[in-house]
Amino acid sequence: MKTDPLENFIKANRDEFDFREPSPDVWNKIATETKRPKVVPFRSYFLRVAAVVAVVAISSVMLWQSGIISPVRMAQNPEDNEMMELIEAEAFYSHQVDQKLKEIQKCYYTFPDLKDEIETDLIELEEMYKILKSDLKDNISNRSVIEAMIENNRYRLKLCDNVLEQINC
Repeated sequence: MKTDPLENFIKANRDEFDFREPSPDVWNKIATETKRPKVVPFRSYFLRVAAVVAVVAISSVMLWQSGIISPVRMAQNPEDNEMMELIEAEAFYSHQVDQKLKEIQKCYYTFPDLKDEIETDLIELEEMYKILKSDLKDNISNRSVIEAMIENNRYRLKLCDNVLEQINC
């Protein structure tokens, strides 16, 4: 195996290379910058959640109007009270959230970063709702899944109300 002459030179003269070290001020500055905790503003969190709510509401309204989500498709037995309750709740909350989102959208010019944050939060809520919907398909008579879906819709509406209160547009 060949040895590199530069590597041999560095090994032989290592002590001469290690005579300089950074000052303690440099190490103190590095230490203080790495200890800073990340703080997420409270307003930013709600704006993200509102964005997710907006995306979910708009998506559900569009799917409802296109006929992809319909009472006939979701409940094969229309006398199933729990499923009808879910369908009615979904329609109610979709309408309410859609109205709130129209009000929020009017404020996009005043708060330009509002749109991205709301969409991010709505996407998160939509993913949670999709998981609940797939659980419901596996066990259609599961009351706890239906209640969780309705609670998700309530959270979307509450999120929109909170965003509207915060932005005062």
